[in-house]
Amino acid sequence: MGFFDFFRARPTPDGFADLVLRQVRQRHPGRASRYEAAAFRIVLGGGEQQIFNLDNAYRDYCAAPRKLRAQVLQNYLAGIDVPALPATFAEAREQLMPVIRSRSQGDYLRLLALRQPPRPALADAWLALDDDALILLAHDTAASMVTIGQATLAQWGVTFEQALDVAMENLRARTPHRFLALGDGLLMGEWDDAYDSSRLLLPDLLYRACAGGEPLVMIPTRGRFLLASSHNVAGQLRMVALADKLMQDEGRHVSPAMYGVRQGKIVACQPADAAVAAALARLQAMIRAHHYGEQKQEWDALNESTGEDVFVATCMLFQSKGSEGVVSLATWTRGIETLLPRTDIVAMVVPADDGGAGVTKMLAWDDALAIGGELMQEIECYPVRYRVQGFPSPQSLAAAPVWDS
Repeated sequence: MGFFDFFRARPTPDGFADLVLRQVRQRHPGRASRYEAAAFRIVLGGGEQQIFNLDNAYRDYCAAPRKLRAQVLQNYLAGIDVPALPATFAEAREQLMPVIRSRSQGDYLRLLALRQPPRPALADAWLALDDDALILLAHDTAASMVTIGQATLAQWGVTFEQALDVAMENLRARTPHRFLALGDGLLMGEWDDAYDSSRLLLPDLLYRACAGGEPLVMIPTRGRFLLASSHNVAGQLRMVALADKLMQDEGRHVSPAMYGVRQGKIVACQPADAAVAAALARLQAMIRAHHYGEQKQEWDALNESTGEDVFVATCMLFQSKGSEGVVSLATWTRGIETLLPRTDIVAMVVPADDGGAGVTKMLAWDDALAIGGELMQEIECYPVRYRVQGFPSPQSLAAAPVWDS
């Protein structure tokens, strides 16, 4: 298949990777490069290894009109030629912008950095927005967006907070009142400049846009900002449904949380309406399971590269009886060292000594914690996992109540 054939049909993932790899080698003829199909990424060697994950590029390429696909590809390839950051804060300040990223992205990059030491982890300069998301700084130009780390801030002679204040001023200056009404009182930001989700950090904007009540906002992906009033249940339900669709269709997850303003601060909150709360909880459970799945893939690869023999348990979902909700489940098996995700239910598995079927007992998370908490070592990662090397005694397991659906 020739180069231009890719712009007339949807390529396979491997076909797209081959196209990208050929373009990379044209741009960097003297630099080693390879395609890793299992991870769906391009790796560039040399003095400092660079890794380019292809998932978002492939998704955007296939979704774009065919006449725009070449430009989409070139935009991603431009990320390979990132210019050096300015030497001084004075030179950089007009291009500083705040960005919000998922903690899961940070954990994904951390595991990659452990397996590929030349690869940098997520920037070490950040502020927690909530349990699910981080605020970082980016240097933004027409050609690139580079995340700022602590070493750069030290070189510039400023703190993260000082730089963030400047970035927030820049964000306000780039934020006209620009919203699209989607019906049922739901609004979506129309800035389309890669910083739509960052506008969550502007409480005054939220109140100006909200028609009565308190503003409620979701930022499911990097390019989306959704707003509804706390008085409008229909708008909130539509917001959660659209957030679900966007996270499935667009990737680049930021957060499945719903945010509000409390005493001038942006905080994650729970909707007052039961139907909205249930829909939001379902979405959050599904996204958490998705992140656990990505985490498991990377941890399995890391363990294979280091030779560590530990089972990375899967976070499984199933439908709740008599409701539209979902319940999460993981297995804890006697005799197997495990990295256990935090789930609603833990299947406690006792293998049979003779190799038979064994016995499984379902426990609610709190009940599993009550009989085995001293055996669970919390690991620093997101979403959280617990290393379990032992197993509760037969007596404590027998006494624990069975999970009741």
